[in-house]
Amino acid sequence: MINTKNTKGHISVLLAFLFVSNPLIAQIFYSGSIQPLTMNRLSDNSQISLPFRIAELDLGFSKGDIDFKINSAIEYRWSEGDPKFDLREAYLIWYPSWGEVKAGKQIHAWGAVDGNNPMDNLNPYDYYFMFLLGTDRKIGTLSASLKYYWNDWQLEAVIIPQHEGNRFPFNEPDFPISQSTEYFDPRDYVKEIPSETEYGFNIKTTIGNSDYGVSYFSGRDRSFTLGGFNFTGEPSTDILPILPEFCYRKTTMLGGDFVSFIGDFTLRGEGGYFQTENDFSFDFKNDLDASYLQYAFQIEYLAENDYIFAGQLIGSDILSLEGQIYEYSGGMSFPSRDITEDDFQQGMGTPFAMFTDMGMFLSTTGNYWDNVLEVRVNTFMDLEDNQSMLGGGFTYSPVENWEIDFSASKFIGTDGTQFKSLEDFSHLQIGLRYSF
Repeated sequence: MINTKNTKGHISVLLAFLFVSNPLIAQIFYSGSIQPLTMNRLSDNSQISLPFRIAELDLGFSKGDIDFKINSAIEYRWSEGDPKFDLREAYLIWYPSWGEVKAGKQIHAWGAVDGNNPMDNLNPYDYYFMFLLGTDRKIGTLSASLKYYWNDWQLEAVIIPQHEGNRFPFNEPDFPISQSTEYFDPRDYVKEIPSETEYGFNIKTTIGNSDYGVSYFSGRDRSFTLGGFNFTGEPSTDILPILPEFCYRKTTMLGGDFVSFIGDFTLRGEGGYFQTENDFSFDFKNDLDASYLQYAFQIEYLAENDYIFAGQLIGSDILSLEGQIYEYSGGMSFPSRDITEDDFQQGMGTPFAMFTDMGMFLSTTGNYWDNVLEVRVNTFMDLEDNQSMLGGGFTYSPVENWEIDFSASKFIGTDGTQFKSLEDFSHLQIGLRYSF
């Protein structure tokens, strides 16, 4: 986890200064939760030991047109018993008359659909929490943003001074898509990124009953990929003559989104056009120049008794792909060949582009007994390969501030599909949550 000693010290000094400067007109607010949970496999009821957020705390300080906000969590796993503090966000907000300005460690949210957003690339993903929704599966990064409001227009600019990649599970036997290798840890061979600033722009407006947006982002991939190989010397019995080198490619994204309301129906959609290249130098470089498209469309229907029915279609398509890649054949043999779509990995965009070129989510949510009980049913279907996921659960609140949550997920796949490796991850999850 991150080192928070200096960060927490700076936060304490800032809070003390703001509070002492004028405590009579300042406001301090907080909220949080304590939520132990357990996951067990459907196959044999064995425990799945993965980290989860056992406690969360949001702190805020407001004085005039200045806010300071902290979002923190305690990450815990039952098998280790070692709680780890995670400062997820800590940032200042200034509210001038024309908009807002933010600076600090923060999580941004771009896009219109729920969860699977091709346009939402400002923050990396935490793959330990990839089955959660919204910002709960994102990692906060140091950044500054500015929003300007003018009539029905909203303009936003974001600057990220330092790149940060996705957090992947490595050598996790309980995680079905854990990144692991037999001979080396790829994290030890990731090419250092040159000092450069990532940036993005977002423009939104309202026309009639619809909202429209256009976005642009320039930065590095959030997932690293194999960039090539470097020569180390003559081959020997214990040292390979080459080493694999991984890198975060240079990628730009141009996207658009919309939200429209028609009676009891809500329509959402967004798409992102990506251009990427391997701009690093290697002794044997996997040359790459590619463009691809990701998209998501969603329809929601609000029925009687507050039932919500939703469907979401997500997909991706490689538009162009050029380059040569090298393959190590032993000794000093390094043949090259044209890159194919099977070799290409999308390093930015929605994580579900890893699983399918086209898939569909369907879900239903209902509330009963004056919102005391919420029942959920959902499914994901791969429309090109024979794989799917079935899920459901309920949340019951017997008394105020207390919730009991139960959910189940079942993965089904055939040989050669990603969900085949997820079948053993099919599980039951039971949690207790106290909010304050």
